[in-house]
Amino acid sequence: MENAAEWDTPLWHTTGFRLIKLGELAQATTASIFGPQQISSREFHVLSAAASMSNPSQKELSRVLGVDPNVMVGLVDRLEEQGLAVRERNPRDRRRYIVTTTEKAARILEEARETVAEAESEFFATLSEQEVRTLHELAGRLLATHPRVTKQE
Repeated sequence: MENAAEWDTPLWHTTGFRLIKLGELAQATTASIFGPQQISSREFHVLSAAASMSNPSQKELSRVLGVDPNVMVGLVDRLEEQGLAVRERNPRDRRRYIVTTTEKAARILEEARETVAEAESEFFATLSEQEVRTLHELAGRLLATHPRVTKQE
């Protein structure tokens, strides 16, 4: 599959192009699966991070997820409107807000995590379990050795 017809492009030979396209496909796949939970993939990421961190601030969530701080404010606003997150002043630093998830969010996250696992299983079905583990490890190694980029949207 050196140059599959559907990917006939001068950039097909570059690994970066393939990774970008693979990321876009993975993002589109996961974005389409959150309908039953009535959240977006970005909201899922924020909720997952907030639920797994100890009293994260909006700034910490922004840094961990690589999301512009101004965009994070809007994401947390929407999560609050849906009753999925609560924003409270940090008692040790009144300039910062702590973001916590609600019981409703915990139920939605449980369902969404199962949905993500199923979608990933389908997405990577053409690879063996060992190939998926290798891809996961290599991607992690590359991500760990390069600086984070904060997306501005």
